[in-house]
Amino acid sequence: MEKINAIRLTTLALAASLASGNISAASVSDLFITEIMANPAAVSDSLGEWFELYNPTLETIDLSGFTLSDDGSDSHVISSGSSSIINPGEYFVMASNGDTTTNGGFTADYVYSGFTLANTADEIVFSDTNGEWLRLNYTSGFGIAGQSMELVTLPMFESSYALTDASLTYGLGDIGTPGSAGSFTPTPVPAPAAAWLFGSGLIGLLGIGRRRKKH
Repeated sequence: MEKINAIRLTTLALAASLASGNISAASVSDLFITEIMANPAAVSDSLGEWFELYNPTLETIDLSGFTLSDDGSDSHVISSGSSSIINPGEYFVMASNGDTTTNGGFTADYVYSGFTLANTADEIVFSDTNGEWLRLNYTSGFGIAGQSMELVTLPMFESSYALTDASLTYGLGDIGTPGSAGSFTPTPVPAPAAAWLFGSGLIGLLGIGRRRKKH
């Protein structure tokens, strides 16, 4: 099982928002990064890389306008449209190649450019002009060729995800569950229930944050 540094950016302004009754809608900071295929074997890295997001809320989340990047030079601004919408309870695959005949045999929900996943150590960062909203860092020794890494435990606030090798085969023979539940099968959490989550202590367990986006 691989331990990685994956920080969920939950703002401390949540308490003030709850006190004022001003609860923000679900946002990118509520998403989980649930699976990563950084080193496919059935096809080349440039054709078969992907990672998966999960929306645990009961609201749609729009990625349009956010920047997908790493700590180096990789950067991609997510375009608007239906392909940038993550529905409630949906697993959402972002990939370097959307052609199922050449990407290893999976369906991509959004195809990016200008961003790659290194085989050993890299970062997945979502940000906008207000700063970072979601980040996942992985280090050397991450995964093996042809096998994705899946989230298998719920992350704690500002702690590490626990990831393990996937075990199911897809497409041309690589191992993973792009676009569907693998080991991670959470119960959707309604965004308007943020006050209940905070009061029950589950806000820390689930890593659910509410942050108002400024326009």
